[in-house]
Amino acid sequence: MAVENRLGRLADSRFKEIKRLKKKHTPHRLHWFLEEDYFSEELLGIYRSEVEQFRRVSDEAFYLFQRATDKIISENKLSELGIPQSFHQCIIHSWKNKNKHPFLYGRFDINGGLKSDRSRIIEFNADTCSTLPETLLWQPLQLQQLKGTPQSFNSLKDDITATLSTLKSYLGKDKPVFLGTSFGYIEDVENVNCIIDIAYQSGYKPFYTNLENVIFSDEGVFHQVGNEYEDVDVLFKMIPWDWIFNDEPELAKTLSDLIINEKVVVLNPPYTAVWQNKKFLAYITKNFPNSVLAETYITQQPYLGDYVKKPAYGRLGENITVETTSKARLESQGDFGNQDMIYQKYYPLDLDLEAYSYQIGMFYTSKASAINLRAQESSIITDDCEFMSHYII
Repeated sequence: MAVENRLGRLADSRFKEIKRLKKKHTPHRLHWFLEEDYFSEELLGIYRSEVEQFRRVSDEAFYLFQRATDKIISENKLSELGIPQSFHQCIIHSWKNKNKHPFLYGRFDINGGLKSDRSRIIEFNADTCSTLPETLLWQPLQLQQLKGTPQSFNSLKDDITATLSTLKSYLGKDKPVFLGTSFGYIEDVENVNCIIDIAYQSGYKPFYTNLENVIFSDEGVFHQVGNEYEDVDVLFKMIPWDWIFNDEPELAKTLSDLIINEKVVVLNPPYTAVWQNKKFLAYITKNFPNSVLAETYITQQPYLGDYVKKPAYGRLGENITVETTSKARLESQGDFGNQDMIYQKYYPLDLDLEAYSYQIGMFYTSKASAINLRAQESSIITDDCEFMSHYII
């Protein structure tokens, strides 16, 4: 390894190792993650100047997403994202009534920015964003193991609480019914349960049930409690909007009608189907040139240079191709290979001295709310990554 290549890497002094936390000392919500050998036993130090940089680019990106949403709706161009016409009105309604259909939380994925000011946001996990147990529960536990009074950038619980409390005031009920749902995969269930915990503390009457047990009708969304059926005020789903309107059009129509007629609030709201779509990044690149989002295009551009090819609604780092002039092509496998693809300028991840790559995640609510990190011995961060906590230097 050439000396000059190592100079720009994260120094070992930025990492602090702690003792492995035992299962009995951790909340039940973390037990499955512990069994997966997923948590790093090191924390990465992040300078305050880097934190401020990540906050700034995230604020600018969120502003761009809002401006671009106004524009694409006013121009009636949602079809350019491949979103069915039948779902457009639902998106428009939720966007124009954001006070009653608030954005709860999402995560910007950021390449670069450690040791430099060359960070770029590569996507917005705005619909079914995970890594909640890791950020809300695990990071504070690890931080407590460091000597002194260490700090991290993490106000996520308070910020989600604020949004749910404001929504509760709009609902006008003493104890609104809050139902969390997913396909039933344990990781998804624990992510949903983190939100359910916050909903309970925010004055809701929360429940969890798998999607197959949720009752959708023209009158509303219901779940069964004993022999009774209870009307749901807020439905929190760890189920992608694109799966709903592409694979379950009848469910999409039912939910759309219920949302438009204000019979249920669904979080995250329908307009996050726009933000999750990577074609929307191409729309922003074309209409709002900027220096915070990675330049993205619908077709491969001859002047793009090193680039990444991704599925429009891909997740978990699947079906990604990295093409650079200095390295061999790198590809990941997955279940999204049949989707429309986008082409994005390649911005490398930060590396440590062992050639592990690091990606910053910035949780966003109504503001930048929490940083987390994922690390992997690869230029593509996938579901096989390690989760790493941080402390502020």
